[in-house]
Amino acid sequence: MTAPSGELAMASNCAAVLTPFPIPAALRGKKVENIGDGFILRAIERCLGAFAAERTLSPRVGLDAAQVAMLERAGLVIRAGANQLHDRFSVWPGLTAAALRASRLRLVPFGIGLHGEAGHNERMSDATRELLVAIHERVPLSSWRCPDTIAYLQRELPQLADRLVLTGCPVVFDQPLLEGRPFTRGAARVAVTATERGEFEGRERAVLDFAATQFPRADRFLVVHQNWSPPTRWELLRHRWLPRRPQALDPFQRLRQYAVQRGYRIVVPRSVDDAIALYAGVDLHIGSRLHAHLLCLSRAIRSWLVPVDGRSVGIARDLGFPLCAPPALAAAMTMDFELVRERARARHAEMVRFLASLPR
Repeated sequence: MTAPSGELAMASNCAAVLTPFPIPAALRGKKVENIGDGFILRAIERCLGAFAAERTLSPRVGLDAAQVAMLERAGLVIRAGANQLHDRFSVWPGLTAAALRASRLRLVPFGIGLHGEAGHNERMSDATRELLVAIHERVPLSSWRCPDTIAYLQRELPQLADRLVLTGCPVVFDQPLLEGRPFTRGAARVAVTATERGEFEGRERAVLDFAATQFPRADRFLVVHQNWSPPTRWELLRHRWLPRRPQALDPFQRLRQYAVQRGYRIVVPRSVDDAIALYAGVDLHIGSRLHAHLLCLSRAIRSWLVPVDGRSVGIARDLGFPLCAPPALAAAMTMDFELVRERARARHAEMVRFLASLPR
């Protein structure tokens, strides 16, 4: 996104953020960081300025009294987006509308999207409905990721229809896309991402096969967004693999082994900022990680998204990019990315309107 105004940038000095990116101590070993959530956080910081570490909390666990008091002192609390809106959504576990109204908290949803998996967005619970009503009693507008998210909210909370802003995901709004930098044309460096959800091996192997065949001379690497099973040192060496029996590997380890055999390097970014720098240096991206796709588009880097479930459907329709199951990738290689730029610029105007509404 274009650089924040001085007024908005200064606002984050007295604001806090709830983001799913950092994993709290209570969940370590059960959850791992998702780099895509870090991309969302950094995009919000492009809008508002960086958040202090002590004002950055996770919404994955309940908050204690001292943390709630800190959020009250912050004045404004950004609830950073991801695909977390479902029928029993809460800002953090245990927060109720009554507790919110009894506090001095001002909470602002920013770029939140539908959960996206079957059975999670059928009928909003009374507790979630009342909490969202209470949130909007203290802020004029809220920001949501895609038309499907807005449709769900308007169906469940019609009284809030004029308060819900379809901003899109903040990750896609950066200067190269918005200001007209030509999209990349080469294919010397190709990034591929995979999503280890459900029965993923067949889908992701097909993506690896396509990129290896389509770009045989490229420097190709598989970027690991969630490091569930850390690669060995052998895996991180180009074209090297310490032989192991397939039955000794978990599914994602098997996929990485297959990638190395197909000529890929395995890249595990050490931080979200390292990942952003990595993607800035590629010529194109293919894969099933939505936020890697949006980040590349924001930098005017060609990218094709492979669908996993329903969470990317609405945003794809809104921004005009195709969802390419592996058999459709070849036909999509000639797509005109200027349509994405045009749609993103139109959606960015709504993001600006939302940002202007934030309490100072």
